Amino acid sequence: MVEFRLKKPCPFIILFILGALLFLSPAAALAEELEIVNHPVNSSGLTGLLMTSSPLYSCAGTVEVGMSIQSENSVRPDYTITEFPVSAAVGISKSSEMAVRSSYYSITEGPTGSNVITRKTGDIELSCKWNFMPQPEGSMRPAVAMIVTGILPTDNNRDAKTSSVTHWGMRLGISVGTEVSWRDHVIGIYADGQMAGQDLTDATMKDLYWIANAGLLFPISKYQNLQMFIEYSVVSQKDVMTLSGGDYTALTYGLRLVNERFNLTIGTQSIHKKLEGYDSSGRVIGLMSMKF
Repeated sequence: MVEFRLKKPCPFIILFILGALLFLSPAAALAEELEIVNHPVNSSGLTGLLMTSSPLYSCAGTVEVGMSIQSENSVRPDYTITEFPVSAAVGISKSSEMAVRSSYYSITEGPTGSNVITRKTGDIELSCKWNFMPQPEGSMRPAVAMIVTGILPTDNNRDAKTSSVTHWGMRLGISVGTEVSWRDHVIGIYADGQMAGQDLTDATMKDLYWIANAGLLFPISKYQNLQMFIEYSVVSQKDVMTLSGGDYTALTYGLRLVNERFNLTIGTQSIHKKLEGYDSSGRVIGLMSMKF
């Protein structure tokens, strides 16, 4: 029997409440005339910022292919983890999208000259997002979407070098968000929270934890195609430790250059580890995608 035990309240509920208060602020107005150019995929393959998944989705029949690089460097312990994810998302209806994602890892441990290098493939993830509560025209109420992800392994992950599954995994959560105009500017406000589980049928490998992200997007050019964003991420209650640790908080900021089909996003992430013996680390992220 699989047991689901949670030690603390779900962190994304707090984000949802705070976000709802912000969405209902009377100082904001619905972005009717100003619009954000393009809503590309994020690092998970779904529409969003870099880490945060928004409730927005690809138009039905639209396919978006994304490629990225994520390189995390740590001094204590001494390692560099470089991931090369590839994803493809497709709009499957007027209110939903589906995405498939996999990746390749290059992991370096130890000081230069005596390091150990490991190369392996990442999991295959199949995600579906359904916007079951769209934002009504002229209303301040945010859109809300459900996210479901299934995960299958492609490599032997018992070395615990990455947060990959050994048998199977899943994520289940919600995403909320809206875009509001203020004077001559439009701002995107998004948040998501997901329960993540892996290998729940294996007593020695099972893990059940929470992931939450929240972010703001600010177009900073006249034609809205150059955008700045900032995100805050939390991973909480993770029991299975990997090379990069367990629970952490992270602050991500960067720039995005887009047109109606193309997206180039560059960001940097500061990661605060909550595990003894782990210093804070940094991650550099680049993402490029194209819609067809």
